[in-house]
Amino acid sequence: MPYRRTRGIVTDSPSSDPGVEADVIMTAAALGLATSHIKGGVPLRFDMDPRDKDKDWNSFEATVKRLHTAAAGYLGRTSRLPTGTIEAGFAPLHRQGAVIVGVYHMAGQEPPPSVAELVLSPKGEALYEEIRNERLPQYVGRGAYTGFVDNRNTVGDTDPVGPLSTVRFLAPDLDVSHESPMAPQHPRWLPPDQSPRWNPRLRRNTRDSYVPWGLIAGDKATKEPSAGIPNPTNAENEADQVTGLMRSQGMVFEGEPTPSDIVGYTHGMIQAIYKAYHLGPNTTPYEITVGTQTTKLASCLTCSLFMVALGYPPTSIHLGRGESWMPLFEPYSSHARSEQDERAVIRDLNNSWQAKCDEWLALGLEVLDQAATTDDHRPAIAAVRKYLDANTRDKSVPSVLILDAVTIHESETTRIDRTLLSS
Repeated sequence: MPYRRTRGIVTDSPSSDPGVEADVIMTAAALGLATSHIKGGVPLRFDMDPRDKDKDWNSFEATVKRLHTAAAGYLGRTSRLPTGTIEAGFAPLHRQGAVIVGVYHMAGQEPPPSVAELVLSPKGEALYEEIRNERLPQYVGRGAYTGFVDNRNTVGDTDPVGPLSTVRFLAPDLDVSHESPMAPQHPRWLPPDQSPRWNPRLRRNTRDSYVPWGLIAGDKATKEPSAGIPNPTNAENEADQVTGLMRSQGMVFEGEPTPSDIVGYTHGMIQAIYKAYHLGPNTTPYEITVGTQTTKLASCLTCSLFMVALGYPPTSIHLGRGESWMPLFEPYSSHARSEQDERAVIRDLNNSWQAKCDEWLALGLEVLDQAATTDDHRPAIAAVRKYLDANTRDKSVPSVLILDAVTIHESETTRIDRTLLSS
């Protein structure tokens, strides 16, 4: 089955707006995650970079209040008064070599203020130092979080794993799904050729050369290269400039996309969780901040959905961008350490993630049905619900819609603000 080439993510009419539908999908996902927490008495906090407090705090706090008002109102109307709260806060202050780690909230503990208090294994400590000091090949550009697995097993494989940097992949095409049987069985969405969504992707000074769908900064193809960042490939437009810069900064690109492909990015923590599950019980996945352009010591919403679904809730969640986020669909390692028996781990973890996406998106849409929403987003709320209702037998559909939504690059804060009215 080929990609869905509809004018909207879930609709196909002259009035379809995939941007509005993406707003609804991701707002519903955030609401579903948040509502499921507070109805069980578990507070949830969304964080911003503390360095942005003076310019962004009031608007960010208002966004999070929109989420709390919608979730608490829904629970109150269904006779399930929330016993937890959704709050706005600040991520830990970023510094070189800081770590993001899950499980602390589950254990009722506060995350450690520094990696020095983590008490890594001897091998893990040595590898951590290699990663932190950038002595190993890894991506060090914008948003450089490197996955790392400490391994305290005493039998079998006892080595830590890393560095696991963000990797750019091509999304599996279901026309060749026999090569990737762990991919969702529902087709991904790719805008049709005539969609106006391609207009910003037409390369400057060309008539028919388009930047493939999903590439970070792909919608800047009509712009001149930015004078504010390096241009190592002498690209003639900003989209190709950013791609060339990422490659020069160490990001691995698996496959060269065409406009008939969809691109996705698998972050370091996600890779680390697969590895940790595969290696066994005495392992812990981390993300280490590297480079000079990483600013948030927090996990994006898309990573957070995956982490919570797998039992590794992040120490901090931000509402920025999860641009073209994607899980793994095949075993992968840039260090020639990818075992084929990881396929079962990837399948099982992806199934768990898909099941939680199904739960969260359904709950989030119920909340949106009763919340104060903007006039221009109400038809999309109904359309997303109708699409899910028509595909109830395929439990991968909600997760696929989330993957499709984040190929339209926008901060989750902006999506929420465009969907929910303030109280």
